[in-house]
Amino acid sequence: MIKPRNQGGFSLTEALVAFVVIAIGLLAVASFQSGLFKQSAYNKAQTEALALAQQKIEQLKHYTLAGEEAYIDEDGDGAMDADGNYADNPITGRNAVFLRSWALGSTNLGRRVEVTVGWSDAGNELQEVRLSADIPWISPRTAADQIVEMTDPILISPTGRARLGEGLLKDIPSDELNPYTNVYPEDGLEIYQHKENLLLANPEGEILLTLVDACLTETAPCTDFVRIAGTVFLDTANAKVALEDIELLASDAAFCKRWVPDGSLSNPPKTPSGDYEYYHYTCYLGGGWHGNLGFVTKRGLSLNDKVCQGDPTAFDSWKRPVIATRRAYRGMLSKQVNGATKYYSHGIRDAALLTGQDYVFTSLATTATEGYHCSDVEAPMTRFDSDSGKLFREVPTDFVCLNVDENGDGSPDNLDVFDASQFSAATTCPFDPTSPPVLSHQISGRINIENGVSPDLVNFEVVTSDGPGNCVFEPVSEVSGLYSLAYACTVFDWGPGWSGAVSIRPNSKWVFCPSPTSPFSALTSDATQDFSCIGKQTITLEGPIDYLVSNGTIQSMTIEEAATGYQGRCEFISMKFRCTVPYDGSSWSGTLSVFSDYHVCGSMNNQFYFGNLSLANSPYSFGLIITKTAANCPILEPVL
Repeated sequence: MIKPRNQGGFSLTEALVAFVVIAIGLLAVASFQSGLFKQSAYNKAQTEALALAQQKIEQLKHYTLAGEEAYIDEDGDGAMDADGNYADNPITGRNAVFLRSWALGSTNLGRRVEVTVGWSDAGNELQEVRLSADIPWISPRTAADQIVEMTDPILISPTGRARLGEGLLKDIPSDELNPYTNVYPEDGLEIYQHKENLLLANPEGEILLTLVDACLTETAPCTDFVRIAGTVFLDTANAKVALEDIELLASDAAFCKRWVPDGSLSNPPKTPSGDYEYYHYTCYLGGGWHGNLGFVTKRGLSLNDKVCQGDPTAFDSWKRPVIATRRAYRGMLSKQVNGATKYYSHGIRDAALLTGQDYVFTSLATTATEGYHCSDVEAPMTRFDSDSGKLFREVPTDFVCLNVDENGDGSPDNLDVFDASQFSAATTCPFDPTSPPVLSHQISGRINIENGVSPDLVNFEVVTSDGPGNCVFEPVSEVSGLYSLAYACTVFDWGPGWSGAVSIRPNSKWVFCPSPTSPFSALTSDATQDFSCIGKQTITLEGPIDYLVSNGTIQSMTIEEAATGYQGRCEFISMKFRCTVPYDGSSWSGTLSVFSDYHVCGSMNNQFYFGNLSLANSPYSFGLIITKTAANCPILEPVL
């Protein structure tokens, strides 16, 4: 009997069930993969969007324009949207087309920016990312800037037309070398012409610097090196470092040489009373260069190391001393871009010679970061040997504008050549381009002169505490016996608002302005300020203030005409004073009172009497000497 074999396999029902299970699984896998692909695309787009947002934040940190619109959109490719924010044109990325917009707000330290980048994903749904950051803007002369200078490199800047030297003079055939005159032979360096180049070499014959293509031919006159020269003084009263350990360096292709007229760096010369040790220096570089001169020491710079720069005898605030470990040299060009003024840094002209670029190196408390710490009585720049600060008269501050017209020909003296069809160059710099502002504001108004009777009323100057050249004004006009002129000044805001002053200067002996200076604090928008003056003859008394007592101070000064009681105005700094007073008649007699806790030599109870001064005497110069008692006064000439 044959038994049937066991039958195997799936029934139709089982097969259908299996198929459904597999289909569901495949659909799940497909859905998972689709979601995975979508998530991957989203992640890639999100990463790119974050990069675009961060890029805009970094871009905003580095703009150098003064106007808000120009600062936000330097190249003119953006537009302001209806909400008052700013937006780029669409940006085609690798993973999507992005729309980027940003909004600016204000903080105590500067600006707050929020950047939004949006895109449509694969499902046509709008996605976006947001990044926000605070952008601090610090005025060029603050303590924070001092700290940054101590830790950052001196500068990354244009090299100019010089190159660091290589090789030795002995490797060049002697008949190809021609000595070239050096205006500073005392520094021991030598200059030679080799074909079309100039070579700067030391006594050992090492080539230190090469001025490329300085000579048109091997026999034609050459374009010389640029030279920046001055003296580095060490304040011996506070010295924490030896003078020979203080190095002065220039950024990029340049070479600086320290030298002393007698002795050596290890045994340097001193001023007569020993208040300062000093050495001279010369820095050589090429035309087209703009950069910095800065200090290093063998032990490194500490927060106590301070470098004083500026003129302690100057009334103008932008000339007064500052504390900074470097000095910047820049020219500035400008052009109009979409209705806004855009500024560009520019270099120095060929063969320029800048002298008197002095420094005072000292050590002060870490909290001593303001310029007055350099120029108070018995401060680093006002020791006895400084002759009441006159040793540092006309020393520049930490920014040298190459546009300045020193020879009076109406054009910049030290600015390199530029394309005048594209750019303009004023004879001043509106701000220090090494620390550009965020915004600009305008202060405008009128100067009204009552009883104006003289044609020289037009000799007005209007300046801001930022410096000269930022104000324009119309000629004086006359309506019904009232003379007036309109002015407008541009001031620059580094973030927390502009703080400073606008001053008017009659530059005339026929105009007296009782309040010629108007201060402003944290100005964040345009403002209006009028001034009032009178048409009267004026007498000016001015001169130096010498302190023969430590910590001597003057609290105030007044000047008054004896007959009429007309009150004048006085301004003074620690080392200088100037008083102006109106008067009627052909001569002036009156009193000058000096209010101080100490004795003023030559005075009667700190009061001077002047008789019969006239316009021919003005400005009348004499000095004030402050001592502890009358017995300490030197012999004085009688006061008029």
